[in-house]
Amino acid sequence: MMRRWKLVPWSISVRLALWFAAAMLILLGLFSAFSYFTFHVARHRDFDQHLIHETRQLLPFVQQGIAGPVFVALDTLRSVAYQTDGIYGTYVRLLRPDGEVVYESPNFARHAPLPVRVQPIQEPQVYSHVWEDKPARTRYTPLFSEEGRLFGWLEVTGFEWSLHRELHHLGLVLGLGILLSTLLAAVGGYWLARRALRPVAVLTATARQIGADNLEARLPVPGEVRDELSELAETFNDLLDRLAASLERERRFTDNAAHELLTPLSALRSELEVALRRQRSAAYYHEVLQEALRDVERMTDTVRGLLHLARLERTDTHERARPIDLVERCQTRLKDWQPRLMRAGLTLDVVLPERAWVCGVPEYLDEVLDNLLANACKYTPPGGRVRLEVHQIDGQVRLRVSDTGIGFDPEEAAHLFDRFYRGRSAEGKPGSGLGLAIVRAIVEACGGSVHAWSDGPGRGSTFEVRWPACPVPVLPA
Repeated sequence: MMRRWKLVPWSISVRLALWFAAAMLILLGLFSAFSYFTFHVARHRDFDQHLIHETRQLLPFVQQGIAGPVFVALDTLRSVAYQTDGIYGTYVRLLRPDGEVVYESPNFARHAPLPVRVQPIQEPQVYSHVWEDKPARTRYTPLFSEEGRLFGWLEVTGFEWSLHRELHHLGLVLGLGILLSTLLAAVGGYWLARRALRPVAVLTATARQIGADNLEARLPVPGEVRDELSELAETFNDLLDRLAASLERERRFTDNAAHELLTPLSALRSELEVALRRQRSAAYYHEVLQEALRDVERMTDTVRGLLHLARLERTDTHERARPIDLVERCQTRLKDWQPRLMRAGLTLDVVLPERAWVCGVPEYLDEVLDNLLANACKYTPPGGRVRLEVHQIDGQVRLRVSDTGIGFDPEEAAHLFDRFYRGRSAEGKPGSGLGLAIVRAIVEACGGSVHAWSDGPGRGSTFEVRWPACPVPVLPA
């Protein structure tokens, strides 16, 4: 049975170090190859210049003889390279046009015969070859008479093994340099990667400490330099903020539902248990069922209000907002409210400008108006007055609903918009305690604010909603 090897994933630091080392290896390899090739070509060019120099030194002493080219007065030549053996020697031969050797320098005596490689091309020729297992290079220069007829060749040869030794040493140095540089790049890249990713380790350690019961913890945001890690930490912290807010909404919904539904459910159960203890009359059962139905309706209203609040807090109301004429919405809703206020024995005063544009959702603005007017109608005794006003002040649109009703203590103003909060003056009045909380949720979702004040119990109250004024839209002609 073959054994399966499990691949261990490498860390980001190791992968970055390997990528850095691989990139360094490729770059250094290309640079070294270019340098080696350039040096190789340059050394061959220099050696060719050496052969050309030797050729120019010898040409003045070459003349056309009866049997072919000959040297004349060569002993007067100061250069002794053609007599020197080894890497510093220059090996010279004179050839007939057909390649037959008619003269060779004395230093040929200590070497094996050198094959003639000249081609029937009447122009200088250069060849690299091996002579006695050593690299050599030969230059053939054509010899022409005064009439322009080829009468022979001047062959100049030199050993290149010192050049090849230099190239070998250069290649060895470049290879070792590449290996050492790649190794240092890998080690240095790993160290730099670990140092650069150290904030990630801190973020990871902090993230592991965050749980459902510890959502207050936040990732540290480096303040010295704004980089990708800072943006990552801020984005993650924003995510935690949204998650914490979502969980808080869920907890608040659960707590509120449990708190507000437990009391009517307990009362409903008690009424039903009492009714079932012994035989009762049909009228009694009918009364108990009517009371149970009212309790169910109150619980249904409470649940509906909680779900509406949760939906307002969860959805992005501002994305649906559009320019709306608040005056037009007020006029539309007052058509329904004027008869209701008259039946309640209340006088309605209305102060509206010609136009007042705000950004919002039409049905939500209607709900704000309905809740504020319903609140005023509920807590104002017959004979009282309700006043609805819309003003534009300092770049704001203000909707104000005031009444001459039961009012409230000034210290209660900060709690009126809390869920299920009911002021001392409102005890005994029907309601779920969610209307003003819904008003605040809608207004704040559209970028506004809501305020309330009163001079005290029995002295009326005022509720004011403030929105940023919206630019007047361009209406189609």
